[in-house]
Amino acid sequence: MMMMMANELPEDLVTQILLWLPVVSLLRFKCVCKSWYALITHHNFVRKHLLHNKNSNTHILLNTFNKTMDYYVISTISYEELQISLTHPLPRTYFENGEKFCICVVGSCNGLVCLHAYDTLNVVIWNPTTKETKVVPESNLPLFAPAGYCTHIQGTGFGFDAKTNDYKIINFVSMYEPTFGYFSQDVQDIIYQKEVYSLGTDSWRKVDGPPCFIFEDHHGPMTYTTGMGSWLAYVDHIHMRDLFVLSFDMSDEVFLKTPLPDNAFGEALFVLNESIAMVAQRPVDEEWQYDIWLLLKVGVEDSWTRLFTIEPSAGDMCRPLGFWKNDIMFWNKNGGQLVLYDPSTKQMTDLQIHGDRDSMQLVTYMETLVSVKGGNEFEE
Repeated sequence: MMMMMANELPEDLVTQILLWLPVVSLLRFKCVCKSWYALITHHNFVRKHLLHNKNSNTHILLNTFNKTMDYYVISTISYEELQISLTHPLPRTYFENGEKFCICVVGSCNGLVCLHAYDTLNVVIWNPTTKETKVVPESNLPLFAPAGYCTHIQGTGFGFDAKTNDYKIINFVSMYEPTFGYFSQDVQDIIYQKEVYSLGTDSWRKVDGPPCFIFEDHHGPMTYTTGMGSWLAYVDHIHMRDLFVLSFDMSDEVFLKTPLPDNAFGEALFVLNESIAMVAQRPVDEEWQYDIWLLLKVGVEDSWTRLFTIEPSAGDMCRPLGFWKNDIMFWNKNGGQLVLYDPSTKQMTDLQIHGDRDSMQLVTYMETLVSVKGGNEFEE
């Protein structure tokens, strides 16, 4: 039947039919004949399939440490039913060298997932659906620091440059004098270097950026909105003051700073309706409550708006993990349960999904044919 359709139907009609199929089916159909293989692997078809399915092919990836396997695993959760449909072991061989790493998902963009072993140079770009994996080469850029200085990777980001149709990784490299330790240093005493990797050229280069500390969280602190990666950052590490959102434009390769609202101590950034949402703590009667803020325009302090507040009595919620539909949020509880919190009803729903409390991480993801090899799927 497939061979008959391949031989008898016009190519334009075959293309329109194949655009409706999921990636797993297309991977099988590459074997039908040479013409189908050429069609399905062509960058124009990959682009059309991505755009055709962009709003109907969303999943959630749960990254967590599996104590039985003694390793990290990623589970695919259906976006509507919120049930695990598949569990992937991470591409293990690329991180194994006899050491134990905290492996986080830096970000997910157009079906590509960037993985990073915390505070190392080990970075991998992975398409979980096609199983393609690319080990990102270590940066060989010179580090201009005095002899004996230590190096620390304090932040990493991943995103898409729509102007050049390229995927990029950014590393925040810090060099410091080891006598007093990294977290005892003043921002003026640390040498900073920002480095950007291009998948298209498979190379690293330096970019200019402000001296600051990135709010470190090995669960993946970056938030990615269209073309923009953002992190919580600060200048005064000792007193944790002068907090702001640091954003990096993947196309123009410039940084933008957005001060936080008054009396807001930012804990985490997430995406809500293609805008940056922030979970901020605030002390009330010797307890902490959470304010949820939305940033309407990057770089404009007055564009923050407070959406709602979560009272301390909301239960033993441990850590925010992101947003689902509307304002409904994912949290994990102290026992490692994944729960939903609905601010309109102030009710929690246990999703019957469990993981390691200290390593759970959620990212949205879509199945695509996009290659990790650096091909330009968006060329005309």
